[in-house]
Amino acid sequence: MSTRLSPLRAPGAPATRRTPRGRALLGRLDRRFLPVVGTLLTLVVMLGVGQQRYSTARADFLSMRLLSNLLLDNSYLLVLAVGMTFVVLAGGIDLSVGAVVALVGLVTAKLFTAGVPLPVVLVVGVLIGTCCGSVIGVMVQVFDIQPFIASLAVMFLARGLANVVSTNSLKIDDPGFSALASWSLKFGEGRETWRINASMLIALAVLLLAVYVLHYTRFGRSVYGLGAGDRGAAVELMGLRPARTRIGVYIVSGTCAGIAGLLFALYTKSGFNLTGIGMELDAIAAVVIGGTLLSGGVGFVLGTGAGVLVYGLIQVLIAREGLDSWYTRVFIGVVLLAFVALQKLVAIRRE
Repeated sequence: MSTRLSPLRAPGAPATRRTPRGRALLGRLDRRFLPVVGTLLTLVVMLGVGQQRYSTARADFLSMRLLSNLLLDNSYLLVLAVGMTFVVLAGGIDLSVGAVVALVGLVTAKLFTAGVPLPVVLVVGVLIGTCCGSVIGVMVQVFDIQPFIASLAVMFLARGLANVVSTNSLKIDDPGFSALASWSLKFGEGRETWRINASMLIALAVLLLAVYVLHYTRFGRSVYGLGAGDRGAAVELMGLRPARTRIGVYIVSGTCAGIAGLLFALYTKSGFNLTGIGMELDAIAAVVIGGTLLSGGVGFVLGTGAGVLVYGLIQVLIAREGLDSWYTRVFIGVVLLAFVALQKLVAIRRE
């Protein structure tokens, strides 16, 4: 009885086991991209479910109008999450950003009441966030205080200052600010109408700038190096400056919080001392869902953008189902747990 040799195997060579094509593709994929791939798959599945359940003969669920509304409602969260991505990539955390948003909104309203010009108000709002981030960075780097404690202290400080400014909601009725809040470019007609406003453009500009800084500058390489967990030793060997970078990531986060405070004021046209409670957790959730490891060193800011879209889409689907708003937290918690488990799996595979 004759045997036929496979043309893919030499005589005497051990038999090779064929692997499924999908598994082979995953084997060739850099494991750093797995959480981001999970984010994109989650987003695609959610959009598919929405398209199947909520599309009608008159309008599709998946449309430019949906994307426009997601960015319109979550532009401030996108900016917050971008700043948080820098901090998490460097192995830190920033709990102050929600309180900074409240402080910026109230100071903005007060300055307009005092007759301060619009350009000055915008600059002051951003600088408030920058100063708060600088304080955290100095405490972490110079005084070697844990980021959790340092940012918690600044959170209480910012929230307390917001209460000092006002305990009541302050309406912002400055003509220039109102014009900036209402400006938009409209596209389409009828039910297909969608628009781009100033908040969306600012948020997208911050996202693109963050992509450039993280992936094409020395500062970005230092941020990833700090997340390696060796207290910046690898960064120093690369000829970079870990001390400046560690302070810098908190300055970036604080500056983004200042910008987000202005965007939220544009969104609500008011300032309130209870604004932003829990907003720092929303930003952290968006960063984790976007594929950035909480241990630092691995992640992509574009993934954070996708994480914000997933976060906003959960809210949309909950509203379409007619469920109470608190169900949003439940589903976000489930998604967050799934991504934390995925991150743990990736970390184990890396080890």
